[in-house]
Amino acid sequence: MHRSCLIRQTEPFTRTLFSSSTSNGGVPTPSGTQQPTGATVATSYGYFADVFKSFVSKVENPLNYLNVGSSTSKEPVVETKAQVIQKLNENRVSRSEVASKTRGLIKKILLAESAQSRLVRVRQLSEHIMDFPPTRIVAAQNAKLIAELLDMVLNDSDTNLREESRQCLTLIGVHPAPKGRGVNLLSIDGGGTRGMMGLEVLEQIESLSGKKICDNFDMICGVSTGGIIAALLTVKRYSVKECREIYMDISRKLFSQGKFQGGLGLIWKHSYYNTTLWINILKEIIGEDVTLISTSRKLNTPRLAVIASIVNLPTIQPYIFRNYDHPAGRDSHYRGGTEHPLWTAIQASAAAPLYFSEVKLDNLLLQDGGVYANNPTAIAYHEAKLLWPNEKFNCVVSVGNGRTVANIEHVPTLSSTSFQDKLLKIIDSATDTEGVHINVHDMLPDKVYYRFNPYMTYTYGLDEIDADKLEQMQNDAKLYVRRNSEKIEDASKILIQPPTINQKAQRYIKSALDLRGFYKPA
Repeated sequence: MHRSCLIRQTEPFTRTLFSSSTSNGGVPTPSGTQQPTGATVATSYGYFADVFKSFVSKVENPLNYLNVGSSTSKEPVVETKAQVIQKLNENRVSRSEVASKTRGLIKKILLAESAQSRLVRVRQLSEHIMDFPPTRIVAAQNAKLIAELLDMVLNDSDTNLREESRQCLTLIGVHPAPKGRGVNLLSIDGGGTRGMMGLEVLEQIESLSGKKICDNFDMICGVSTGGIIAALLTVKRYSVKECREIYMDISRKLFSQGKFQGGLGLIWKHSYYNTTLWINILKEIIGEDVTLISTSRKLNTPRLAVIASIVNLPTIQPYIFRNYDHPAGRDSHYRGGTEHPLWTAIQASAAAPLYFSEVKLDNLLLQDGGVYANNPTAIAYHEAKLLWPNEKFNCVVSVGNGRTVANIEHVPTLSSTSFQDKLLKIIDSATDTEGVHINVHDMLPDKVYYRFNPYMTYTYGLDEIDADKLEQMQNDAKLYVRRNSEKIEDASKILIQPPTINQKAQRYIKSALDLRGFYKPA
């Protein structure tokens, strides 16, 4: 097992070791917007209820397949605390040794004279911090190191050294100031091929602002389909138009599969669609060797969070794949990592139960992030607040990928409901997106938070690739954009607001002090 995973899961060695304090506390879960008038009410489209319904339409009785072949499948094993401690003892590294090595690496960077020597030393420090994340507080407390790294980022002529220094600063928890008047945050829901509905909204924002999405936002967070879109917009820096073309091409390749082949996949792998094909597509589009943290090397890359769900713990929890780490002493409430390949993050975030196989990550088993939070706005807010504790939020945009409208005038009178109905209601409740929206809406001030979630004419499936339905889906989204044009225009104007004179002065002074060796952790 990777050393960093052991370190992250053994609190006595990490947070009590180097951290002077931790940042905990619960966070609400995200969701929806305005309702149509009349005797109808907008409801979130049940993400995993849709998975279940779509699955039912593909095989006669899917529940009969769920345990087939399970006797031969190897169940994931979660290590006990004793086993973790035993492994730590086998490779025991004392606290003082780790801290001493950190200081030694810092000293070597400060004494290095040539660009090549500095490059090697900075890379060694980055690898050390990834192995022992709590040591970032030791690095953050060395103001001379921060000044040296910032100077290399701003002034060194060696491109590789600039990028390596930028990555090292990110690992330490030193992040650039927001691009505009405050933190601009984008959150994108899950929803399968319905992701094209959310893209319609984002394209309008891009058009009105005159900037690519990656240049409008300081942080972008996505779950499942939203994770795919977030990665394409952030890391690949695609325009929304380019993103839509690639996204739909992926969908056609993945979901053009016969029922017989899907049934066999369910029997042997509990995966209706070809997970191997999905992995190969991801590696081809994203790059096999691109890790999350390596994406922070490029200038002006937004902070990226891709959310999956841990399903082999006593309770389902989110796992956040990050291309950043938090400032020392401001740890996230949620587990996560920076060292994993980006394609793995997307695969795990979109591993919808029964659609694709789970993802094994060390001793954790991950599935679709929508299992925990199909609207990740509140999680994104929690993460961004830790990164920029002294900055206000300028604009928070939450994009949904379709919801239905339920008629409340004709409610059937029932003495009881079927088992399937009960199950679907539980799933709908657990993966609700509009409820989260209400919480976030009440938490953030007016003219800061904007939720866009198009209404759907039909209950489109997560794997919908029928040309006529895709066209209708796009028409639904275009109609929603037209009806909400004023609201989208307001959000676009706020996104591109420049910093105030006072903000510019404060940020300039802080930057100048940091460069002169007066950096202080937030």
